[in-house]
Amino acid sequence: MELNFPGRAAPVIVKEQVTSTNSVLKELAIAGAVEGSVLIALHQTGGRGRMGRSFVSPPGGLYLSMLLSPHCAPEASLSLTPCAAVAVQRAIARLSDVQTGIKWPNDLLVEGKKVCGILCESVFYQGQQKLVIGVGLNVNTPPEAFTGELSALAGSLLSLTGKKLSIQEAAEALTEELDRVYADWQSDHRCCLEEYKRSCVNLKRPVLLIRGEEKIKAYAEGIDDNYALMVRHESGEPETIKMGEVSLRNI
Repeated sequence: MELNFPGRAAPVIVKEQVTSTNSVLKELAIAGAVEGSVLIALHQTGGRGRMGRSFVSPPGGLYLSMLLSPHCAPEASLSLTPCAAVAVQRAIARLSDVQTGIKWPNDLLVEGKKVCGILCESVFYQGQQKLVIGVGLNVNTPPEAFTGELSALAGSLLSLTGKKLSIQEAAEALTEELDRVYADWQSDHRCCLEEYKRSCVNLKRPVLLIRGEEKIKAYAEGIDDNYALMVRHESGEPETIKMGEVSLRNI
């Protein structure tokens, strides 16, 4: 796969297969990789998702990680992850007419099925915190790749639309949109806020807050200026959630 990024200073590395693009790029960051470096793979043997889960990463998907060096407090960088979800949504819109929604904080859904997961991890180099944002996008992943309970939860752009897309074009679109969003974010962390709110499928509906084995019923009322989810518990008590897992199923 040959990618075209005229004028882009940071390198884009393409591999047929890696364990995890996030893991490999973190190693490159420790070795001194420059900000904006991108690692793309067509298959992951050890893909990882949020909460320590594995991420099914067969051929047909696009697995991309980008190295960033935001000059801000670690808590302020939390807003980068939902902004990355907006970047992915924009990239998908460039490739097809698929309507996507964002499940807080950063999953992309099509017809209720997850087609993309995003994992943001920290790495330190010479005392400076860097971030690796990893995106796993199910582009042409065949339906049979989602077995067991995954068949009801996950899908791909191919399985949901019947249309095969160019992985090369998807990689170019995704890299360009992540670059654009990051540049905007550095000027204003709220750059994607209104777009994110319009796309968030959690809002104005019951949700389950998952905290270990505990599942708490609440109602999602809004998104604050830091992309945190504002909920109201059954007791009437409000809570603002900056990090965590929220389910829309089995309410």
